[in-house]
Amino acid sequence: MPIVVQENPETHVNTDLWHRWVDLWNGNYDLAESVIAPKLETHLPAFGRPFELEPIDSPDSLVRWLEQWRSRFSLSLLATEFGPFVNDDHILARRKFTGVWQSGEPLGATARAGTEVEFAGVDVLRVEDGRVAEYWVGDNLIDMYVRLGAIRNPVRS
Repeated sequence: MPIVVQENPETHVNTDLWHRWVDLWNGNYDLAESVIAPKLETHLPAFGRPFELEPIDSPDSLVRWLEQWRSRFSLSLLATEFGPFVNDDHILARRKFTGVWQSGEPLGATARAGTEVEFAGVDVLRVEDGRVAEYWVGDNLIDMYVRLGAIRNPVRS
């Protein structure tokens, strides 16, 4: 079944959900229960991510993951670059992360604390009962790893 995008996304309820999703990523963790369904299914890339110590399958576990992620950066900001494209069941948007890396992962990083980083990606969210029930992420986190010196001599296509 094809996904048809809402013609006027500015007024769609899932546009508001997208903005609250971004606010959650930007540290407004009080939104978690209203943004994330009680049972969350996540689809993360197999490579380029730190090892997850626990499943990310609930509002609480997502918040713990976000806290861990954001603890590595100061001045971190997630912003919408393009979209969101919405319908009654899905949200799709391109977003950009910027921040100042402090330390920690990625392992093997040779950059100094205080290095500015950025990368972009696409989030696809499946909505159920007004909350995010499934999350697919695709991003170029590898660009940040190269900037931090955790990957050396990348091959460019």
